[in-house]
Amino acid sequence: MSVGDCLLAIATSRLNEQMSHVASRRGGFRNVAVLVVYIIAVAVVVAAIAIVVESAPSSRAPVDAVFRIEGLGCKRNPTRTVGTVVSESLSGGGQLVLTVAHGVVGQEATEIVDGSTRVRLRLIAVDSDWDLAVLHAEQPLQGDDDTPVGGVAFAEGRIGNASFVVFEDLSGVREAAVVRPAYLAKRLRIRTEDIYLNDVESREGRPGLEVRTPARVGDSGGPLFDANGEMVGLVWGTSRKSSDRSWATRVQAATSMIETAKVALRRGDAPSGSLRLLACAP
Repeated sequence: MSVGDCLLAIATSRLNEQMSHVASRRGGFRNVAVLVVYIIAVAVVVAAIAIVVESAPSSRAPVDAVFRIEGLGCKRNPTRTVGTVVSESLSGGGQLVLTVAHGVVGQEATEIVDGSTRVRLRLIAVDSDWDLAVLHAEQPLQGDDDTPVGGVAFAEGRIGNASFVVFEDLSGVREAAVVRPAYLAKRLRIRTEDIYLNDVESREGRPGLEVRTPARVGDSGGPLFDANGEMVGLVWGTSRKSSDRSWATRVQAATSMIETAKVALRRGDAPSGSLRLLACAP
């Protein structure tokens, strides 16, 4: 029996008991009619819930392409964010990783941390208005089974179910990537401050997504994937009013940065030196 059938059977059984009880009292037929209408309404609601629950897609998120990033230097403790591999192996070596800018600008050192393995990252592109950063991993990245990790595919963020990939300490020894269910509730332009808390007046609002999923400290940069395993955005903040509402930037906002970074690396003129002069984000 499906989830919807079970819920409908329970609701119908309980309401039948109430209907029999009411029918035995004065004015019973009128009350029975009201209850019949109520039963129909309950059935519609239960069926709708069942459709949502049973149609939720299984996760096809490419978890192996998502890594924990640690930035050292801006604060006493490492700044922890999440990054996603967004390129294949480059001709000059290594791969590109996309994350939020507020966790990596101004750091003395930035690394991918995967158990005991650490891979140095170099900051090569920053958009401080829209809180985006592209980093260069100096060596090709590998998944848990030591197979090469390819860049994720991008897609438009459509309203509906999604997967939010973050890291949690499951064993007490090391973190592991986990998939949290999410729901893309709205596409919108988000008018907000830049990473230095300055108003952004010379540019349109960042292409955003309102997401129904909790986000905690260390989840910033975590990617959102659709049912096909394609990246649609990356989370950068959470609502101050609702614990299960988060905000994400649509991944299309980063495509130009990524392509520019590839060209710069190919030419050998990626501006990593000047980017090291950027101040830490508050």
